[in-house]
Amino acid sequence: MTMQMRAQRLAMAAYSCVDLIGGGIDGVDPKRYGAIVHRLPGMILQHGLAQSSGFLLAKGTAEHLRVLDDLCRVLREAGVTKADNGVALHHGFITADLTDTMALTRHALDAAAWLKRYVQGVLRITATGDTASEERRNHESD
Repeated sequence: MTMQMRAQRLAMAAYSCVDLIGGGIDGVDPKRYGAIVHRLPGMILQHGLAQSSGFLLAKGTAEHLRVLDDLCRVLREAGVTKADNGVALHHGFITADLTDTMALTRHALDAAAWLKRYVQGVLRITATGDTASEERRNHESD
C-alpha cells in the first residue's frame, strides 16, 4: 500500500463526489450544486465554518445538503473528521475549540477548493450556475 499525500486524498474524494453529481443524482440539479460549490470557499472565509455549514443546513435544499455531505465526505476520506454526514460535521464545527476550528477551517478550505476545481473542470459549471458553453453563448449574444 502506498502513502498518499493529504492533497491527493482530498483531490480523489472531491473528484468522486463531483463525478457522481455529473452522473445524475435524484433531486440534485448539477447547475445549482455547482453554483453553491463556487461560493463555498468565499462563504467559509467570510462567515466562518460553523456559520457556513449552518447556512447550508438551514437552506435545506437537496443541493445545499449535498454540498455539505460532500464536504464531509472529502474531509473524512482525507482523515480530517470521522463525521458520517453533514449534520454530524456541522456539530463537530460548532463544538470545536479555537485550535481545532482553525485547523478544520484550513482543511475545509482545501476541500472546498478541490470541489470547486472539479465543478469547473468536470461539470463545466461556472459561478453563475451556467455551463461554460452557455456562458460563452450568452457573451456572444451581448
